[in-house]
Amino acid sequence: QFGRTFQDRSYRFHIRPRPTGVTSANRIFNLNVRGKRGNIVQTYPATEYDFAPDVFEGRVGDYIHFQWTGCDTNPAGNAGEGTDGTDRSNMVQITSLTDSVPATAAWLSSNTPLFDTPELRLNFAMIGQTGCLTMAQLLAKNNNNAGAVEQDKQNCMKLNAASPYFDGGLIRMNTTGTFYYMNTRNNNFSNRGQKGSIAILPLLP
Repeated sequence: QFGRTFQDRSYRFHIRPRPTGVTSANRIFNLNVRGKRGNIVQTYPATEYDFAPDVFEGRVGDYIHFQWTGCDTNPAGNAGEGTDGTDRSNMVQITSLTDSVPATAAWLSSNTPLFDTPELRLNFAMIGQTGCLTMAQLLAKNNNNAGAVEQDKQNCMKLNAASPYFDGGLIRMNTTGTFYYMNTRNNNFSNRGQKGSIAILPLLP
């Protein structure tokens, strides 16, 4: 019996130089996504969607590189939201880990947001999608077929128009606090909630 490869699970990754202005004294952390599309039975021996790490603790001045990749070749029929066979992840702030809806603009205006600007928050919510249709437009396009709307590539509410890979770039953590966030796609009774927390502590105790 000679050794044989039944599944090629090799990957390639790049280690990039630090951007200008980010010195060797600055700490950089990666925040990614792990898991696959499906319920706990369908994903075994892997895991359902999750952020990695899903609990992060850092200091003011630390950088987080938010980046993750999805897949377009999950097994057909695996439970999940959006276009069948795909997985996608975004990141929106929530008020607590018990919440399942994004924090409102009013709440963000009176509390500390994870991302400083509305433009940055929109980028992490939409993850680069364009050509989006409203629900009314999707229903009209698909003759009020809810299943077809779910699969429609222009359904940005399900992140269907997004690329598998998202690079949110290096974000400097400037404000102390504990921030909670979730992925809006993997968020219903048939999938474990994909949520996480980021705690930023003062530079000096």
